[in-house]
Amino acid sequence: MNILVIGAGPAGLVFASQLKLARPDWRIRMIEKQDPESVTGWGVVLPGRPGQHPANPLSYLDDADTLNPQFLEEFQFVHGDQSSRMPIGVLMCGVGRRGLVHALRAKCQSLGIEIRYGAAPTNVTDGVGGEFDLVVVANGVGHKHDGMAEALRPRLEYGGNRYIWYGTTRLFDQMNLIFRAHETGTFVAHAYRYADRMSTFIVECSAATHACAGLERMSERESATFISDVFQSTLRGHALLGQPAQGWRQFMTLSHETAAEGRLALLGDALQSGHFSIGHGTTMAVVEAQLLVKALCTEADLPAALANFNAHVLPLVQLFKSHADCSRLWFETIDERMHLNHAELAQHFDARRKALPPLPEALGRELGYALAR
Repeated sequence: MNILVIGAGPAGLVFASQLKLARPDWRIRMIEKQDPESVTGWGVVLPGRPGQHPANPLSYLDDADTLNPQFLEEFQFVHGDQSSRMPIGVLMCGVGRRGLVHALRAKCQSLGIEIRYGAAPTNVTDGVGGEFDLVVVANGVGHKHDGMAEALRPRLEYGGNRYIWYGTTRLFDQMNLIFRAHETGTFVAHAYRYADRMSTFIVECSAATHACAGLERMSERESATFISDVFQSTLRGHALLGQPAQGWRQFMTLSHETAAEGRLALLGDALQSGHFSIGHGTTMAVVEAQLLVKALCTEADLPAALANFNAHVLPLVQLFKSHADCSRLWFETIDERMHLNHAELAQHFDARRKALPPLPEALGRELGYALAR
């Protein structure tokens, strides 16, 4: 089989490397529109310890320890001048996104998979009907869907909040959720350590707060200074670091009713994006990639494989969307609960997704199925 993967991010890279290991005689080519060094983002959170948890992409690397993963077992909830800690319940692993992507790319190249940089099709169906038997679209929420069948066209929803992704040298030894009441409105920070000297610091606020603070008129440096002042007691003098063209934005939820059709399949954020507050985005990418590998390796032909993939992945991404939407809406309405005391707000936060079927169990079941091949 001859396969093209569009996008050299975690979803496409895990899929390509795992399929090449399972079917070394198949030809797999990858294209990535950015140059090799243009990897955005700071840290990401993954489940478990590398080598022990198959949903952690570090488990598929021979030298994961060189990325210096950070392990987090506690959650710290901060509201006003009060804070409390509680066990997460599972071991979490923080790692730099840039290092993770570079390591997964090196893994693919070591297996003989060609990655062509600075290349992007004007139409995602360019490879279909030509030399490729299957085109896997794994280039994130910004992928072009021109020429796609109607069933594979995404539904887009935009959240009400604005958010920005910073890095900082302030080290957080726990997963942190920090609520700050400011004269312009409420700001919420999601922070965790992902390297010896770096932490991720994601900040969100309502559109009204964003406008009242004048953030849309500020430069990137001015915005970082303003947010540093809002979270002065948390950052303790450490600066917030931005990345070019990664300013304030609305969270976009991309979703599909179908994951694969004809000779096209979708993976990762190109299939389903979900709010960062539930922390399962990269885990979803790994599970989806393994499900597609399983289908291609066990079914008699491509139509049967893609039908199998749809049957297993769609209920999972729909559950993921339900959890992510529920959590996103909770944060978008946080002003309604800022009057609560610390214990009440923490309890309300913990209960926000309790009515839904548990997502980790569903991920575990599907990943177990995918790896039994």
